[in-house]
Amino acid sequence: MPSNLIISKIGVDNLTVIFNELKSIYRIEEVIPERRDYIINQVRKYGYLPYPHIKALEELTPAETIIGLEEKLSLNQTYHNGKFVFKDNEISPVKRAGFADSSWIKTDQHSIKLINLAGLGNGNKSEEPGKFIDWLKQLLILPAGNVENGILATTVYLIPFHPRDFGCAYLPTSSGVSPNLEDSLLKEKMKLNVQDQVKLFLILAQLAGHPTMYDVLPQTGRFSKTVLANPHVARWFDIRELISLLKNDLCEIAEGLKQQFHLGDVDYIREIIEASLMGQYEYIPDHLQHLSDKMEEELDHKRKLYSYELINKQNQEVLHKRIKKIINEMVGKGENADIQEGDITNQGEIIGELIKQGLWPAPGGAWCSAGIPIFNKMSKGAGFPLFTHYDYQGKDVTELANLDCQTPYYFVYLETGEYNEKVIDFYINFLKKIQADYNFDGFRVDHIDHIVDAYSESELGKPISYRAPKAVLGKANRELKKEIPHFATLAEYMLWDNYFKEYHQFMEFDLLWGSDIVSQYLKNVARIIEDNKELEEYNSTVEKGNPRLSILKTYNNQDGEFRAIDQYPAQLSEAGALFKWFKFKFLPNGPTAQRPLLYIDGDESFTKTGIEKVIGMEISMERENNYEFYRKFDAISRFALHNDFTHSGVAEIHQSNEDKSGFVSWLINKELGMGDDEKLFIIANENPPTQVVRKYHEDGTVEIINQTSGPIYNKESYIPEGFKVASEYILPEDSLDFTEITDISNISDNKLTFEKLEPSEFHIYKLQR
Repeated sequence: MPSNLIISKIGVDNLTVIFNELKSIYRIEEVIPERRDYIINQVRKYGYLPYPHIKALEELTPAETIIGLEEKLSLNQTYHNGKFVFKDNEISPVKRAGFADSSWIKTDQHSIKLINLAGLGNGNKSEEPGKFIDWLKQLLILPAGNVENGILATTVYLIPFHPRDFGCAYLPTSSGVSPNLEDSLLKEKMKLNVQDQVKLFLILAQLAGHPTMYDVLPQTGRFSKTVLANPHVARWFDIRELISLLKNDLCEIAEGLKQQFHLGDVDYIREIIEASLMGQYEYIPDHLQHLSDKMEEELDHKRKLYSYELINKQNQEVLHKRIKKIINEMVGKGENADIQEGDITNQGEIIGELIKQGLWPAPGGAWCSAGIPIFNKMSKGAGFPLFTHYDYQGKDVTELANLDCQTPYYFVYLETGEYNEKVIDFYINFLKKIQADYNFDGFRVDHIDHIVDAYSESELGKPISYRAPKAVLGKANRELKKEIPHFATLAEYMLWDNYFKEYHQFMEFDLLWGSDIVSQYLKNVARIIEDNKELEEYNSTVEKGNPRLSILKTYNNQDGEFRAIDQYPAQLSEAGALFKWFKFKFLPNGPTAQRPLLYIDGDESFTKTGIEKVIGMEISMERENNYEFYRKFDAISRFALHNDFTHSGVAEIHQSNEDKSGFVSWLINKELGMGDDEKLFIIANENPPTQVVRKYHEDGTVEIINQTSGPIYNKESYIPEGFKVASEYILPEDSLDFTEITDISNISDNKLTFEKLEPSEFHIYKLQR
């Protein structure tokens, strides 16, 4: 029987009805007993189904997926005897676990998995975006936590699921859910629209033990419904007016140049430049290029003058009123009536009319641009305006600008440095609504690198760029945490110049993005321990009783495949990628420098690339079907999750890789105060088989080197004084779990000897007094 229930007001009884409908639609009674028992027993044993997502996609039927999920829900004590059992205010696993702050996300061995809902379908067979049952397969295979030791199950971190512009998830055309994600079967049988389907998935994820996090943006798509319903949240350009002014000035400039150049040449170049302002480009002969440059240079002064004048508060208020009138008329509302995104059913027509009248939102620019964008001319064919961008020193950085298709929020009147409180309040309420609509446990805030350095702030601390000011982000964090004490926020800050205090204490972020991807080739064992100690040192300065900062350990993220970064695990080969995962799991730093780990969908089966493509297009991701890699990857995670040393101990170098051979060893000691009778002892060849290395030269050039490494021979490591090797942990072939063995043959004179260690080979020993 179809359900007309409103998911946003879901409760125990409603969810039970909906889940029963899912079981009926997918006919779970038809699953054979042997298969049912296998799935249930696997989930009972591990807390999840130990499959990579590609195996779940290819092997599991929808009915089997529901059966497995039902068992996972039962293990999380939110489902019993065919009914959901939870309090309406305790859907979040963070709340159920008793956390009253954001410390849940700042723990060693906690994992965060970056997921794109559209990418969860089987991209090896079709580009059709992932649908609801594909999402549930991902949910079933997401690893469980160790709640008894304060480690929650893997956090579901979703990139934006809004409709997207220019083929980019970070350029939303509205704040709704993309219709391309809608599962037609659920729409037909259960009357659940696409937004309801996303909400249902997130509720089930939380009830299955997984916190949820979402990417939020301090910008939106160029003509998004957010901007059209609220024109005051953006700066606007009247391009038609600017062109008119520049054409008049061009005539005056040309007249002045007729004293220096041939009259006919001046008029000829003036006509070419005038046409280019409107998007009509013509060839300029080489012998007239100097004249053209001279004329453009003088016109640039006017471009800057008019752009700055247009962006000042008084002129923007006039434009806002004019634009609102146009839009309201086109949606059938009164001139001053407030409208919502839902009122805009003719988005394309509205955009067309605004463009016709020359009205364009002001764009972002480059990562390093400051001030405002300067209108230059229309693109060839007059499709859109082109802007010039400058940094805080006045240097032209237009060639770095890749954000002209976004609309930053109008947080600051840049001409005075005064904050635009109306827009700030709008943005914070916008964030609160996203949180309330989907019950997220945290946000990752995109595009906030460089917001406290010279690129974005004057020496007096005034904002000077389009980026979100620190005061706005600090206020947003405080208000979100006031309403939801356990709410966690992650800042996309890559640690340039170590502004830890500004992001943590002033803006109140819990977690920083870190630099592990942009410097993957530098993050050897010693460097990771150094990073841990740096965080520990910072946290020692935090006033007692205040929350500590954490920094991600990043196995992989959405940045790595970008050409400007070009650092991701697959470059290390299978063995190197596994060792990178192992390093991050086996280099803890105790209670004062806890660091969770971030990875992305597909990493578990050694998917080499693909996340950049699905961030661009709403398609399913192609994945590697490397089960042997998954077996090791998953076993490492589970061992580290349940081992006292790795979730609460402290790693220290025993034998450093000083000779660059790759040979390294380290100890993991018990947490201070827990005794010193046992240690873990790790020995490895830390050099990966392959990696991409950057060599920086004195002249500023960068050399990209594809580096390879081979085995190392005849190495030995002394066992710490007072200890003996009690056992070794190995992963037997075809096993999902590490096994402890006591028969160790390579011990001699209280040292471990190795005739040969392959690149990225590692060994785990337990030492005892």
